[in-house]
Amino acid sequence: MTDPHPRYRSVSRLLPPLLMVLLAASLLAACAAPAGGPGLAGLPDDATLAEGIDQFVLVDCMLPGQVRRLGTMATYVTARRHTKTTRRDCEIRGGEYVLFDRADYSAALATLLPKARAGDPVAQTYVGEIYEKGLGLPGPDYANAATWYRQAAASGHAPAQTSLGALYERGLGVPRDPVRALDLYRQAAGLTEDRLIFESQLEQERAAFRRELALRNQVAASLRRQLSNTQAALQRAGSEADRAALQARYDQQRRALEAQRREARSDADRRQRELQAARTLKAQEQTLAGTAGGRAAQIGKLELVRQEQYQAATAAADRLAGPP
Repeated sequence: MTDPHPRYRSVSRLLPPLLMVLLAASLLAACAAPAGGPGLAGLPDDATLAEGIDQFVLVDCMLPGQVRRLGTMATYVTARRHTKTTRRDCEIRGGEYVLFDRADYSAALATLLPKARAGDPVAQTYVGEIYEKGLGLPGPDYANAATWYRQAAASGHAPAQTSLGALYERGLGVPRDPVRALDLYRQAAGLTEDRLIFESQLEQERAAFRRELALRNQVAASLRRQLSNTQAALQRAGSEADRAALQARYDQQRRALEAQRREARSDADRRQRELQAARTLKAQEQTLAGTAGGRAAQIGKLELVRQEQYQAATAAADRLAGPP
């Protein structure tokens, strides 16, 4: 079968093999869960995982827009949506994905830059994040971050629009420009004149976030269990060869868990930025038009959703912050 998106593949070799096995084990169970939400039924044995493991690695997926109809009059196409899901699910749904190892930001940047230069907005946003936070670098590079965020924002990628807006609001790497920041926040929020379309899109986003959060939590829980089991086996190991093999496995599992920690913290940071953007929009709307009107109601609902997402993402990051 021809690979429909070859430029988004071939990065799995950068992940430790055991990391791929562990993620695959959790995600195989999640993909088989009932429609009400992903579940974790236990880890498959090695024979089950021996074939097609790379299809079940967790990825950042850009799904195509959907044609939606409201009542008998309004038909519209939604914007492309970013979600965290499995490689197989992303491919089945016609999406494109970017995958990199957060446990090694130098390797991550080397992986992401070719995709970013080729125009992938998710890769561009991640490169912008690496430069903005100075991850694996001598320090932050806000000008470079703004350059990459700007390219992704021009493609309509909401996280990049929010991040670029935050740089304009604070004057980091770009001239301080509150008006430009507000424009970018409005674009990222998806505010429209049609209340039904806005609320429909917001509800879809909430459902996708809940699914993504559950999937991430299940992968993290599985990694913690595996790490605990390996640690116990290491304490019982008799021969030097057994101890060496178990230590190598333990180190790989710790690396996998560290990658999960960093990803969760990055997501919490992004949700916090989106919440702050919603509050900035709310303050501006109240200044211009008071609390009445459809736009004010939209922003109020948006703020509540962003608050809910930020709290949930922060709780997930905090659960991973303690010792294994």
